[in-house]
Amino acid sequence: MSVKILVISDSESFTAQVLRIIGENSAGKYAASACLLKDGRKSAKQISPAYILLDADSKMASADYLIQLVPRYSVPVVVCTSRANIKYTMLQSGAMDVLTKSPDNPRAFTKNLMASVERNAVERRSLVARPTVNASAVIAVGGSTGSTEALREIIKHLKGDIPPMAAVLHMPDKYTAIYASQLNDLTDYEVVEASSGLYMRPNQIVIAAGGKHLRLFKDKKGYFVTSEAGVRVSGHCPSVDVFFDSVAYTAKQNAIGVILTGMGSDGAKGMLNMKRMGAYNIGQNEATSVVYGMPRAAFENGAVKKQVPLECMADELIRLSRKISNGL
Repeated sequence: MSVKILVISDSESFTAQVLRIIGENSAGKYAASACLLKDGRKSAKQISPAYILLDADSKMASADYLIQLVPRYSVPVVVCTSRANIKYTMLQSGAMDVLTKSPDNPRAFTKNLMASVERNAVERRSLVARPTVNASAVIAVGGSTGSTEALREIIKHLKGDIPPMAAVLHMPDKYTAIYASQLNDLTDYEVVEASSGLYMRPNQIVIAAGGKHLRLFKDKKGYFVTSEAGVRVSGHCPSVDVFFDSVAYTAKQNAIGVILTGMGSDGAKGMLNMKRMGAYNIGQNEATSVVYGMPRAAFENGAVKKQVPLECMADELIRLSRKISNGL
């Protein structure tokens, strides 16, 4: 069966170019169709594609359009544009990748487009097709100094299906999109930068955007996050305390809290609220922490149930996730 691809564009010439490229270079592996931007969400729902290519040079193709498209249909959206200055905005709004139109070098555009299709349509299709765990569980991670490498190590050693995971790691604006993209290339799990309205799903890891507070909410469709600028809380924006507080009242006993290496005490108060609401919290131990500040604060105020070496963190998360999924 061919992998379905949807091209969303108001340009007839661009649509024709993309459909021709996919048809000539896929040997029947992909089945591409197209629609105008005004019909994008309707077509995504009807077709259920494995990959969407959005023409960002079309008049309606704003970041807001992308934000509405990505979480609602849970499909990788790759943006194509001739405007270099919108790349980070689109990545921050949920785009899996941004391709540059190359009218002077059609061969390069063809190569980049097909590489993107292979990387996103095929890999994400196999990921989404995997059986999922109980979506009631959620993993909430916080950290600072040394935590980017710590989380990288944890993700590398995770196996099988995992609940939705989100992390606040005290990173600066613009770097978080790059970091999420790097992690996404490292693993079969989907790693994205947070954007408001993003619905989380199993086997997905959400990284808080630099300079924006991350909060978790839940409605009848499941967990979703908001990502909004705000004042510093506990000295930071994003703040782990802000995130953990929202997790405490949203997920309650279905949450697993993780506090990683970092300076200061951000996250300790929020993690204590998580514990009071029934969450199971673990902290990185002193021996494997680059800075044993945040884990120490959360352990000393009683928020952390168990301290774990970094190399054992992935196995512990898998164990706890299965426990919650099995209702134990």
